[in-house]
Amino acid sequence: MSQQKSSSKLSTKDYEDLGRRLENIYLTGYIDKKEMLKMSFLKGIVTGLGGVVGATILVGLFVWILSLLGHVPVIDRAAENVKNSVQTKKP
Repeated sequence: MSQQKSSSKLSTKDYEDLGRRLENIYLTGYIDKKEMLKMSFLKGIVTGLGGVVGATILVGLFVWILSLLGHVPVIDRAAENVKNSVQTKKP
């Protein structure tokens, strides 16, 4: 791993070397394994939350742009159904 390869793909030997180095880091106590697992879990939670927020923003922008266009034949029926169901549910 000391030599840089021109391609970004690593060989099996490189992955094995990386695994051994990580194992040595854990064994020497430089990084606590529980702390590393906790940080990985939190990173996954934040990544998932970011994906949901990002998708919500994109869908909101898409719907807003469609509303600016006025009549869209394919979506018009579905929007009318939603509008009617919301109006009938009001007390």
